[in-house]
Amino acid sequence: MEPRLISRRNLLRLLLGGGLTAGLLLRRGAGSEDALAIPVGAPTDSSSSAAELRWLAVADTGGGNSAQRAVGARMAAVHRQRPVDLVVLGGDNIYPNGDIAQIKDMFTIPYKSLLEAGVPFHAVLGNHDIRTGNGNPQVAYPPFGMKGRWYNLRRGPVEFFMLDTNVNADWGRQLPWLQQALAASAAPWKVVVGHHPIYSSGYYGNDGAAQARLGPLFRRHGVQLYINGHDHNYERTKPIAGTTYLVVGGGGAYLRDVNPNGNTARAISVHSFAELSARGNQLEIQAWDSSGSSIDRAVLDRSGQLVG
Repeated sequence: MEPRLISRRNLLRLLLGGGLTAGLLLRRGAGSEDALAIPVGAPTDSSSSAAELRWLAVADTGGGNSAQRAVGARMAAVHRQRPVDLVVLGGDNIYPNGDIAQIKDMFTIPYKSLLEAGVPFHAVLGNHDIRTGNGNPQVAYPPFGMKGRWYNLRRGPVEFFMLDTNVNADWGRQLPWLQQALAASAAPWKVVVGHHPIYSSGYYGNDGAAQARLGPLFRRHGVQLYINGHDHNYERTKPIAGTTYLVVGGGGAYLRDVNPNGNTARAISVHSFAELSARGNQLEIQAWDSSGSSIDRAVLDRSGQLVG
């Protein structure tokens, strides 16, 4: 590969996306083998005090097929029109077995435009991802921006709490970490990301165990949004005890039916992704299908309730 020149801004974004510290506040989770303790008051990244954060969220992406490439192209088009600060990947990043040898087809090619623009990605592990090396090769892959099997990331007015929700997740360590991290967070907006649904009207449906494990924490610490995949569709719930549950599993994998229930605000089975922005007292959710048609829009206030 021949070297290419990049701007200072894009260089910084690449550093952040690769996990290098350029004045970045990035607390590594206890799931990282090289966990790093950063003292309170450590310098934050240049965007940590920004008034607005814009990001894209998508999951169940790693098929390397035409559907994934179409979603990726539409994501890049959104970035060209309204630049985003990062992309959140909600797991199942590489089908079918999480083999990092397939990274070119499953990640580099579909998101070529976003990567070349210097947009950082931050991923969690899905159930397919742990089939090879328990997902460790993906955790170690810098462009996935993973600081451990679970970690938190403060960007602008948003703090992301990225979880390992797989069947072999170490909740004995992860849950106390999450409790402490949520309690310590001063971010106006708290967004939790995991692969598996908690509330869903898709194929897998609601998860009572996850509701019992995480719901009280979300309520106590004011988590306004939970983002996940696993169900291969798009769904946004009505706020449930102040938290909206957002399924973005239409990133390229084969689609499944979704049957709206009493918790559903919007549900549709199409290849799609979400565009989100947080600023002031409002968080806006927009969703687009792979052809660029709008499939959803909602605005939340700081208490997690719908505006309008």
